[in-house]
Amino acid sequence: MRVLVTYVLTAVALLLATACGAKSGGTAVPVASARDATSLPRAGAPKVSNPLKTSALESDACAAATEPQVRSTGVTLKTAEPQVIAGGKGCLWIFTEASGTVTGNLNVSEPDGLSHLYALKAQGSGLTTFEPVGEISGYPGVIYANGGEGAGVCNLAIGVRDDLMYVLTTQLFKGNPQYEAPCDLLGQFAAFAIQHLKVAQ
Repeated sequence: MRVLVTYVLTAVALLLATACGAKSGGTAVPVASARDATSLPRAGAPKVSNPLKTSALESDACAAATEPQVRSTGVTLKTAEPQVIAGGKGCLWIFTEASGTVTGNLNVSEPDGLSHLYALKAQGSGLTTFEPVGEISGYPGVIYANGGEGAGVCNLAIGVRDDLMYVLTTQLFKGNPQYEAPCDLLGQFAAFAIQHLKVAQ
């Protein structure tokens, strides 16, 4: 379990560190404030055509993926635990047989949304993996990392508004049926979360 907690904290630390402004050649990545939202998206990030209200996840983060939904992905849920991290309220889904976890949270600490990751990529700073994915339930996403890539590991950010990302991370272990496809698993969790938000609009 210590390894799982360390991974979750590392993934969160990446987004928090880059939220403070990553440097490349002595130039800091500007961090947007709330009043800059009208200038988004930027740095080549896709526009979120149908922004979502997120109060449903703010009040109950673990409602993003129910036990039957999790089971439909091929993994077995042991428990879902609400958590408060620096990026915002989230949920930790723990799988049986110590086979791994998924975390999901609205990253309210980064008001640039997906534009933040696109800006880091454009600067060549702060990311070792940057892979835009096709829309998930109509919303753009990026698989990203700043080191730590490996089997069973994935980070996925979904733009639910131009100024807000829903961030998912996972670390799976051998024996988990999704061990070879951790990003696919996160894509399914993202689809569950988006569907939940759509129903709550």
